[in-house]
Amino acid sequence: MRAELVSGAGNLFVLLDAREGEAPTPAEARGWCERAAELGGRGADGLLVLMAGAGSTRLVVFNSDGSLAAACGNGLRCAGWFMLRETGGAETLFETESGQRVVRGEIQEGGAESLAADLGVVRVERLGDELSLEGPETSAWRGDVGNPHCVFLVDDIASPGFRARGASLQEHEAFPDGVNVGYLAQEAGAWKLRVFERGVGETEACGTGAAAAAFVLEEAHRISFPIELELPGGRLEITTDGEGWAHVIGPVEHLGALHLEPVTGSSG
Repeated sequence: MRAELVSGAGNLFVLLDAREGEAPTPAEARGWCERAAELGGRGADGLLVLMAGAGSTRLVVFNSDGSLAAACGNGLRCAGWFMLRETGGAETLFETESGQRVVRGEIQEGGAESLAADLGVVRVERLGDELSLEGPETSAWRGDVGNPHCVFLVDDIASPGFRARGASLQEHEAFPDGVNVGYLAQEAGAWKLRVFERGVGETEACGTGAAAAAFVLEEAHRISFPIELELPGGRLEITTDGEGWAHVIGPVEHLGALHLEPVTGSSG
């Protein structure tokens, strides 16, 4: 079974075209994400599965632990590159767990300098006494980008304990379904973001996390869109139509093809 290895600003994905087949099991998703290390030097953050939809392509996203992701901005952009390469068009439509989403842009065989993906409506709110860790977290914000986020405004994204906090918040009563955790700071004149994704761990980039962070900056600091964020794997730009509908823009890189063998004994 042939698949592609693609990167969206550092977010590493295995992309499987299953439009004429069946969806993989969670065990296969986990195993195939591990296989990405053969080309990418590390395991993938997730598995992107293209399925036949009702009039458009359905995109199913697995996290590296085999759980399903309701939304994935960089995954959308990577899947968009694959479909635009096939159709030769300038935009492509996907059915996702969060609704219909469009990806737009110009591509090359090896990727794209800039592809834009719709993310839907983004909502953020400041968290008060509802979130108490070592004490009340006055710098914490809740974000909804079709998936849950908790963004902390901090002085330094390299602050110690980030991964431990990200892991601990997966069990916090304020986030019954887990949460993507971001540290957001202004350093050397640029806004920088670090993200711990539920079902994955710390990642090089996160498209929905960047959107949540950008809307926090608009609310907390009155920063105007478009907003550019620097993540460990690359830069992402967030734009909006002024009514909350967001778009994430950034690069896509094609790293090569993978041959996927069925995972022995996978039962889901």
